Amino acid sequence: MISKADLPSETEVVIVGAGPVGLVMANLLGLSRVATTLIERNQRPYDIPRAITLDDEGCRTLQATGLDHIYLPKALPGKGARYYGEDGTPFAEVGPGPIEFGFSRRTHFFQPDLEATLLSGLNRFCHVNVFYSCELMDIIQTETNVTANVKDHSGKLKSLTCNYLVGTDGARSRVRQKLGIKMLGDTYPEDWVIIDTLNDPDDEPVSKFFCSREKPFVSIPAPNNGRRYEFRTHADENAEALLKFDNIRERLKPIREIKEKDILRATIYTFEAKIAEKWQDRRIFLAGDAAHLTPPFAGQGLNSGLRDAHNLAWKLSIANNHKARDSFLTTYELERRAPAWAMIELAIAMGDIVMPRGGDDVSFRNSLVRWLERFPATRDFIVSMKFKPPPRYEMGAFINLFSQPFAGSLVGEMLPQTPVRHLNCSSTRLDDVIGNNFALIAQEEWMIKQMVQKEKELWPELKPKMIGIGKNLVDISDHVIRLVPTAESTLPKLRAHRDQIILLRPDRYVAASFTQDEAASTVSQLRDILWHRTK
Repeated sequence: MISKADLPSETEVVIVGAGPVGLVMANLLGLSRVATTLIERNQRPYDIPRAITLDDEGCRTLQATGLDHIYLPKALPGKGARYYGEDGTPFAEVGPGPIEFGFSRRTHFFQPDLEATLLSGLNRFCHVNVFYSCELMDIIQTETNVTANVKDHSGKLKSLTCNYLVGTDGARSRVRQKLGIKMLGDTYPEDWVIIDTLNDPDDEPVSKFFCSREKPFVSIPAPNNGRRYEFRTHADENAEALLKFDNIRERLKPIREIKEKDILRATIYTFEAKIAEKWQDRRIFLAGDAAHLTPPFAGQGLNSGLRDAHNLAWKLSIANNHKARDSFLTTYELERRAPAWAMIELAIAMGDIVMPRGGDDVSFRNSLVRWLERFPATRDFIVSMKFKPPPRYEMGAFINLFSQPFAGSLVGEMLPQTPVRHLNCSSTRLDDVIGNNFALIAQEEWMIKQMVQKEKELWPELKPKMIGIGKNLVDISDHVIRLVPTAESTLPKLRAHRDQIILLRPDRYVAASFTQDEAASTVSQLRDILWHRTK
């Protein structure tokens, strides 16, 4: 909840930065009963849009907060993307794609609405507080805690001691600066003009990329009959002048007529492709733009930050509510760093395809497009970003990640959100049933019974929910939540584990899969990752 009281002197986790990443993390920690203090140097939430696109993984993270039913009705499901060549005619188009994780591949949203939803969600927790007009001044770290020196809304300097501190304070992160951590990578040589409009005549929910060498621009749908336009500038253009209404009207003239009242925001952005040299300094962590900066061409900037939040939140919960190994928290960067950089590289590659800079780039792009017309499947693979790295971790808090008994194992991957219903035929969603918890999932009746027999051995300290997914689950213990699959599209991946029990992490990644005979060994291995051997 937003607090007008004095800052506490102690808490369990401090989050610096109340943007979407910080707010999501605060909600997830609140659900885990972790005492959390969120501080933000601004006086109030931003009332202008910044990020505009969520992918299906990002929406799934927001579902984990229990608030997606509030913000989703205000959002706009995307219907794909279209790419235009130098002559203004389309050379490629991408549809919305299949639903694997429970949501559309692209959802366009209004950031102030999302932040308001996340902020109000914190009212559910008396142990989570948000303080605006509070600026981090210094950080002092010991082996056992972190002290944040904060200037509060009255200008007084206060000390706030916590177990862990997370910097979600954006590209110019004060937390990162105080730790002396450098950003590695490149800054794009050109600025971009970003114009958010209202009452736009183009109501097609399709992202449009106009891939001109001289005047490239992007048109992105937005809720409430809005649209965002992004134009690349030239070195000889004056940034301040570009934001004047007459110049904005002239730039938009080939696209639409615009009135001054229909401009929600106009600003200049410099795109960067950078990553922090490290994301953790003992008890302090970086997440979101504080840890990595992604060009916008693949729509992955905020989404990468939401993945950070979901990954780190459950680990901080384990660390606070159990005596976790120090090495366990290092799995945050171990897991997230490579995928975050892969998304940066994806955005760079998409930028090179749709926004060529020189004549050679244009020639190559045009030749590639002509060649791909002969191979529609390959063309669709590229333009629909099917080469986007799947949600999979190559190392971290997983058991036998590289020694699975079959090639289709989901260990290390995000579990598809298979459509399901309860036995009484009422529809539900798998993640809603699991909540912000670990889960044990089995599918065949005999395997579910084995799972129940092993219940007291299978990490009772984690309190995993026991889930049975199948079509004829009748003679099953009441300890098991029985679900019936209602669609076949994502079921084959899950059915590959029909002779195993799956352990699902709170961030929806499969931590382990095992048979009854492998249970004791799997339990021991995961405990070795999580805890000191007092467990």
